Amino acid sequence: MKDQPSLTAQAGLTLIEAMVALAIFAIGSLGILSLFLGSFALSDQNQNLTSGYEIAQSAVGVLRANGGNALNLNGATVNATQASNSLLDPVSQVMSAYGMPPQTQVSLTVTPLNGASQCPCSATVSVSWGNNSQSYSTQTVVGY
Repeated sequence: MKDQPSLTAQAGLTLIEAMVALAIFAIGSLGILSLFLGSFALSDQNQNLTSGYEIAQSAVGVLRANGGNALNLNGATVNATQASNSLLDPVSQVMSAYGMPPQTQVSLTVTPLNGASQCPCSATVSVSWGNNSQSYSTQTVVGY
């Protein structure tokens, strides 16, 4: 005779087992979701840093184009809507093109290298955004 299955044998999952499996899946899914959200924040921060670099390089280009007169741009500032010196209007346009936040500001510091009041000069360009919580700075020699 064949053995017949017992009437008390169970097949499949119980409700408790299914709920435990679902809870483990939900916890794992939340962990993966937090990784995605973190990567989006880092991507946004890196995009702003790249934009800050490009804006700073634009300002350095203006300084180099002015050669020995770069010292006249010492203390100049630029934001997305206006520049303190009309020579820096292209930098303002680059800021607008990159869609930087309105509080983004570029500041230039130009100091003579030889102690005289003429170039060659050391120039520092600082770009800050996000209520000054993020920034990018570069330094170069101009007017040589």
